[in-house]
Amino acid sequence: MSVLYNDKELQEALKEWQHILKLDAWDIRAKICRADEMTLEDAQGENNWVLESRKSVIHIIDPLDYPRNTMFAQDMEQTLVHELLHLHFAPFEPDGEGLASCMMEQTIELLAGTLVGQHRMNKID
Repeated sequence: MSVLYNDKELQEALKEWQHILKLDAWDIRAKICRADEMTLEDAQGENNWVLESRKSVIHIIDPLDYPRNTMFAQDMEQTLVHELLHLHFAPFEPDGEGLASCMMEQTIELLAGTLVGQHRMNKID
C-alpha cells in the first residue's frame, strides 16, 4: 500500500512512473482531489486526456474521502499507474459502459498491480 501524503510526493511518483511507462512525450498533470472535485463517483482516480496533443490531467482521490469501511486499503501509487496506463490504451478505449469497458478496466488494473508490485520488490532488493 502506498499513500502519497502531499502534492510533492505525487509529482515525484508521477515523474518516476511517467518515465518507467515510456510516457515522457506526454504533458501530464496530476492532483490529489477531494471527492466533490472528481467527475466520476466512487472512483479512486480519473484521467482526462487529449490523445492528439498528448495532454492528460489525472485526479487521485484524497485519503480523507477514501471509504473507511472497505476491505481493500487505498493504494494511491497503484491508482496513479492505473491512470497512466490508460494513456497507452487510449486509442482502443471502448465507448460507454459494457463488457469491453469492463475488460479494459480489469486488464489495466491487473497490469498496474503487477507493475507496482514488481517495482516495490525491486526497491527492497
